[in-house]
Amino acid sequence: MSIFRSNNPVYKRALSQAEGAIDISYEASTYAGVARKVLFYIALVVIGAVGGIALMASNPDLVVNLLILSLATTGIFAFIGFLIPSAAKFFGSIYCLGEGLLVGVVSLVFDTAAPGVVLAALLSTVVVVAMVATLYLTGLVKVTNTFLRFLLIFAISILLSMFLLWIISIFVEIKFNFAISALVSAIMIFLCILYLFYDLDMIRRIVEGGAPKKLEWYVAFGLVFTLIWLYMELLPVLVRLMARRD
Repeated sequence: MSIFRSNNPVYKRALSQAEGAIDISYEASTYAGVARKVLFYIALVVIGAVGGIALMASNPDLVVNLLILSLATTGIFAFIGFLIPSAAKFFGSIYCLGEGLLVGVVSLVFDTAAPGVVLAALLSTVVVVAMVATLYLTGLVKVTNTFLRFLLIFAISILLSMFLLWIISIFVEIKFNFAISALVSAIMIFLCILYLFYDLDMIRRIVEGGAPKKLEWYVAFGLVFTLIWLYMELLPVLVRLMARRD
């Protein structure tokens, strides 16, 4: 199976468990199976979002505490889910519920400030995903080792830059005008798009390589994680654009 013979180090952690699980009887991953799990995770996000909005209306103080808890824990759950592929189903589900709470409350706040922005962000997310899928499926963009090295270097550079800015902000007040904020948002959205290509390629390798079915949870979680991230990056951009239009 080509997926297990890949020399790409990015895939080795996700596939190492699958390699040890090979036998003549295991059930292989399918695109339909991945799609069902993506929908499952999205449903959890929606449930969390609806719950967050309902709590916001009935008990705002409780929502604040839950948001703090969500911010403090979802990152840990996501990290464990990505680090241990076999745990992606459990920790990915908890992450989607907790992140859904955050998505719901943030969406409510932004839509109150700029009515219609949530729908615009959702549609924009769908359009971006459709464009990425088209470029990937037609072969116009290929996820090669060079692509993955660029993605890794680019992501680390952004992470280090954000950390440096945070350190500087402790000692010096930093103010961002619209142009700088737009540039930062554009960079983050571009990073999301790169990860979407990576997610689609990971799904293809898992399915066409005949990996065990349990890895469907892992690649589905990776895709949904990126979709949430993209949506949350698009929201403030669209709010600023709508504010300037008015």
